[in-house]
Formats: sequence, C-alpha cells, structure tokens
Amino acid sequence: MTDGRWWVALVTFERREEQQDILPDWAQGACGWMVAVAPDEDIARALIVRDVEHHGLRVLEIDEEQEVFGEDDIDEIDDHLGANFRDFEPGKQTVWGTIHCYKGEGEV
Repeated sequence: MTDGRWWVALVTFERREEQQDILPDWAQGACGWMVAVAPDEDIARALIVRDVEHHGLRVLEIDEEQEVFGEDDIDEIDDHLGANFRDFEPGKQTVWGTIHCYKGEGEV
C-alpha cells in the first residue's frame, strides 16, 4: 500500500474524553512523526487528522509537512517511523513513528 506520494509531518495531539490506547495515563498529549500516502499535501493532512481522531485523540498542530522520496528520507527523520513504514499494513494510509509524551493541564 505504499504506492503513491509519501508525506511526513510532525503531529502534536492530546487526549479527549474518549477512551484511547496511545497515551499513558500520566500524559496529556504527545508529538511525533507520521507518514501519509496521498496524492497531495491536503489529502495527506486530512488522512493524518482522521487517523489521530480515530484513536480518540485531538490534533493540535501539524507541522514540518514535507514530501519524501525514499525510505532513507524517512529513516533520517525517525528510525521507528521508517521501520513501521516498511511494515505498512495493507489497507492503511498512515503510519506512526516514535511519540514523545508530555504532561500538562488541559481539557480532558
């Protein structure tokens, strides 16, 4: 399913009231790199938002969006993202890399 254009973005997200299995109990939110396979940047952004929200989280920011042209480009950004990209699940359009959690007060 990795046919198409590859877009990476640094995504910051936080918990909502819904159950989720991404963030540990102590974390308010996190940021990390994601890849989307999409024909253009706007669709890539929409796919990332859809995936994050599907996991019961809220996107706060999508930053440093860029098209990449090979697995080496992805590895340079985040090794974990590169490994997950190479193991892309059939039917998926996005993949997550390493996330860095943060504590903080906010809407829960």
